[in-house]
Amino acid sequence: MKKTLLALAVLSAITGAAQAQSSVTLSGSVDLGVRRQGGEWNMSNAGSSRTNFTLSGTEDLGGGMRAFFLANHRFNLNTGAQRDANAFWRQGWVGLGGAFGNVRLGKMLPPLQLFNGDFDPFGTDTVGSTHTGGLFAGNTRYGSRYANAIYYTTPSMGGLTGHAMIAAADNNSEAAPATSSSLQGTGSERPVGLGIDYAAGPLRISAAYDRNAMDWKTKGIYGSYNAGFATLMAQWENGDVSSTVDVSRWSIGAKVPFGAAALKVGYTNWSDEKIKKFGLGLDYNLSKRTQLYTDVGKISGNGASSTAKKAQFDLGVNHKF
Repeated sequence: MKKTLLALAVLSAITGAAQAQSSVTLSGSVDLGVRRQGGEWNMSNAGSSRTNFTLSGTEDLGGGMRAFFLANHRFNLNTGAQRDANAFWRQGWVGLGGAFGNVRLGKMLPPLQLFNGDFDPFGTDTVGSTHTGGLFAGNTRYGSRYANAIYYTTPSMGGLTGHAMIAAADNNSEAAPATSSSLQGTGSERPVGLGIDYAAGPLRISAAYDRNAMDWKTKGIYGSYNAGFATLMAQWENGDVSSTVDVSRWSIGAKVPFGAAALKVGYTNWSDEKIKKFGLGLDYNLSKRTQLYTDVGKISGNGASSTAKKAQFDLGVNHKF
C-alpha cells in the first residue's frame, strides 16, 4: 500500500511538473459598432481583425529551447459567420525557439505586414486608419499572409532584430484582387519577405521588403517616437507592381493619451494616385480590456471616386480576452 501511494505521489509530481512547463491559451477580441462607409450605414466591427480568437501554446523543452504554436480565426459578431473561406485562414503556425532565435512554419504575415500597422495610430482598423479605404490594403500590392511559409526571427542584438520569410509559390495567388482590374491576376513567384526592426527606449525604426506571388515588390520604412505627451509615427511605402505601374504613399500620425482616453490623428498621401486621407479618432478605456472608440475618416483628391470621398464614421466597443 505504501509503495502504491509513493508511486502515485511520484506520478502526480511528474505530471504537475510537465503541466507547469507547457500551456495553452485562448485569447482574442470581440468588436461591434455602427459604421458609415461609402455612404452606407451598417453594423460592423471596426476592422477585419478586430473580432477573432486565437489558440496558442508554448512548451519548455529545456536547455533554453521551447516549442510554440498559434491558430487564429476571424468571424463576424453580428451574424456569427466566419469571415474567411477556411476556419483558420488568417494565421496558423508551429515553431521552435532558442538562443538561435525563432523559426515558424505555417501561414503567416510577412515582415512588412507585421510592421506597418504598428506605425499607424489607428492600427490597421477603423475608418480613420491609413490602411482602410481599399487603396493600399494588405492583399492588393504587398501580398497578404502567405501559406506554406517558413519565417525566421533573429535574437535581439542591441535592440536590433532581423526577419526573413520564404513561402511556396503554388498556393499564394490569393493576394490577386487589386483596386485596378489591370493589376488582377495570379502568379508563380515564390513570396519572399525581409525586415529589420530597431528599438531603443522611446525610438523605433523598421524597414521591410516584400515580393508576392505575382512578383509585385514593396518596400517600406517606418518610424515612431514616444515623446511622453504623444507617440509620433511616420511611414513611407513604395510598390513596384510592373514596369509601368509604381505606387507610393506616405503617412504621418500621432496618438495622444490623456487619462483613460487617447486622441488619434493621421494623414496619408498616395502621391501617384492623387489621393489623400485624413483620420481623427478617440479611444476611451473602460478597463484594461474594454474600450469605446469613435473615428472619422475623409478621403479627397482627383484619384478618389465620389463614393470613396463620402465621409466615414464609426462608433463601437471592443473587448479583449
